[in-house]
Amino acid sequence: LIILYNCSLSESMTIKSILGSELNSIQLNMIIWNNGPTLLEENDIVNHLEASQKKGISSFIYQDIRNTSLSKIYNYFIQKLNYDFFVIFDQDSNVQFSFFQNIYQYTNFAIICPAIYPKQKNDKQCFPSDFEQRELVILKGEFNLGTTRTINSGTAISKNLIEILLDKHNYVFDEKFAFYHTDHRLFDLIHETSETALLKGLCIGEMYHDMTCELPLENLSQHARLEIAFAKMLMRMYRTQNPKQQIIRNLFYAYKMKKKDQLNFNSFLTLLKCVITKEHPRSKVTIDNNIKPTHSYVVN
Repeated sequence: LIILYNCSLSESMTIKSILGSELNSIQLNMIIWNNGPTLLEENDIVNHLEASQKKGISSFIYQDIRNTSLSKIYNYFIQKLNYDFFVIFDQDSNVQFSFFQNIYQYTNFAIICPAIYPKQKNDKQCFPSDFEQRELVILKGEFNLGTTRTINSGTAISKNLIEILLDKHNYVFDEKFAFYHTDHRLFDLIHETSETALLKGLCIGEMYHDMTCELPLENLSQHARLEIAFAKMLMRMYRTQNPKQQIIRNLFYAYKMKKKDQLNFNSFLTLLKCVITKEHPRSKVTIDNNIKPTHSYVVN
């Protein structure tokens, strides 16, 4: 599943690198969700489907330009599709040639993920990392799911892990979160679930990824600052025993974030709304249960 935003199919580093990867013995279904703000151009779609056909990849393009919450998109396809491993990608990840072979060869692991290097500091691995100490990175090899976290992009989640989470919680991604920290909340859920915390993951290979969090504050747009503020506030709220009792403290914390993160007045008001509703504003946007791809190519 690849999420595009303000990006064409031909411009996506993720799509380009997947089309160049080794897929011997692998049946790959590529779901592309265009999250807006405009529809994809027809010639871009035609070129992509031709490239998918040559590579032997089934490709399905969905277009909903409302900038829908990522957690809702993830959950929708997790529960709709048939698969052995479900892999999430942002549009700007550089996928190694052997990425899918690494999954194919190690199917006994609950999660398989590459070592993540931010494009902003490509000599510094940042994920996977220790669950509590983010600066303590996990080296390549096996790890316990309950003591580790990583980002969504490039993470292959096994059907077995997904089925356990759905059985215990009825969801995989927390839909109160929309964009940032949907991955942190996933690993919170894994950590808190005894049946999944002891499962094994594998870090293998490398992936370079655009990490907004590595940019200094002055380089972030007001929109990016607000999205990060939403994520920090929601993490604060849902890592307490009873968030309803914390509303006064959270309002005060929002005021401190306004100053520290240099939020303008409108952003501050929107953050206050998040404190009161206890969810991201985009969480109210729903996906049509009968949505169909606008374009597709299916390998026979």
